[in-house]
Amino acid sequence: MLRHVRVRDAMSTEVFEISEDATLQAAAKRMADARVNSLIIRPEAKDDPYGIVTSTDIVDAVADGMDPEIVRVIDVGTVPLVTVTPGVPLVHASRLMKKANLRHLAVFNGREIVGILSAYDIVRMIGRSGSLAAGRASAKEREPPEVPSE
Repeated sequence: MLRHVRVRDAMSTEVFEISEDATLQAAAKRMADARVNSLIIRPEAKDDPYGIVTSTDIVDAVADGMDPEIVRVIDVGTVPLVTVTPGVPLVHASRLMKKANLRHLAVFNGREIVGILSAYDIVRMIGRSGSLAAGRASAKEREPPEVPSE
């Protein structure tokens, strides 16, 4: 059952970073080269918080008319990071993502980033497990889909 799955079971352990002063264009290139959808924003000052920039942040910025050659990742990313630990149940991490309207969580073990948990990681784990966290559909999932009006 998925309710017994922990963040450590689903997270990606490859963590890619980028400087807070990097442009969105540099971040997009790094993401494309690494085949990832998020980068940890590494702070310049030791005491500053880490952040995260995602492919969605970049697309939204471009859609809003921002120049990816000029705008820095720190200007559009999420700072500070929303984090979980490896031992947190995946269901709790899912709830945190929903509550914070995020698709990526940084996974910390003490003061060290040990992974990234993405919405896709959760979907992949659900697909592998063959069951939902509670073993039943929520009321919303049981409702028939809305039919678009013409």
